[in-house]
Amino acid sequence: MKWTVTLAMIAGASALLPQTAPAQDKPEAPSATAPATASAPAPAAPTAIVFSEKGASGFSDLPMGVHRIPDSNVIVSGYQGGGALGILFGVVGMLVQSSINTEMTTGKVRNVEDDLRFDVRAQAIEATSKIVASDQFRTAYTLTPQPGGSTMTVTPYVVLTFVKKTNDVRPFVVLKTKIATGTGSGKTIKYFCCEGNVLPLATLTENNGARLKELLTSELDTAINVMLLDRSQPFQRNDEAKVETNGLLPFLGKPLKWRGFDLGRYKDYSLIEFRGGIFVFGGVNIVEPGGLEITPVVKK
Repeated sequence: MKWTVTLAMIAGASALLPQTAPAQDKPEAPSATAPATASAPAPAAPTAIVFSEKGASGFSDLPMGVHRIPDSNVIVSGYQGGGALGILFGVVGMLVQSSINTEMTTGKVRNVEDDLRFDVRAQAIEATSKIVASDQFRTAYTLTPQPGGSTMTVTPYVVLTFVKKTNDVRPFVVLKTKIATGTGSGKTIKYFCCEGNVLPLATLTENNGARLKELLTSELDTAINVMLLDRSQPFQRNDEAKVETNGLLPFLGKPLKWRGFDLGRYKDYSLIEFRGGIFVFGGVNIVEPGGLEITPVVKK
């Protein structure tokens, strides 16, 4: 069944004259009352990055019926039933069948939970430390809070999305961000990244989850770079750059047609923003070539 839903996420010094130079060539000393030269404004303090330990919020970030791998920020989704609304809107959208869906999802991974664990927060801190040290971001960000500077709180988590009627899985890395300044907090923006084709669960869990960890590490690096770019010099949000998309999105076990906005590209990736904070996949989706069908919306 195809889902189609329509509803209204940075001294030069003067050369000394020879002793034989004419006296009249000596410049006059500046007046004591001359106005001082205006100094350049001090550069803005870098934004401090802080990684939250809380993980995804069950109230606003997750749909009903998901399973959280114990002692991790890894979420398993995709097997839920009961209609699309609960998947799209999270637990505030629908509560019906939540416990049934959770039990169904849990049963799919109960015997391989140890192989699905991934310390996404520790990996995000390590990767961000290396990226922020580069010339591109050194002056824009710091991992040490600065007096008077802003703070960006990043909540990383992983969504393992099962494709309906198969044991194939699409692993997504998610970075939920919010920047706070001395005057308040700004808009929350999420960044979603998935690389590679869907893979059988058995492939992702063999060798203690080696393939899964490899994929998630690569996705995390891509997502962090896009996040730092957008949060330091924001991508242009053009209300006219609408696109139609069709394919598998985070949390959803079936392809979905959805309208988004084209933010441009990062390397070979398309950056598609799905707006609306109430949608669990709302935010900037980092789409590799072939990851989604993307068609520009033509004005009539």
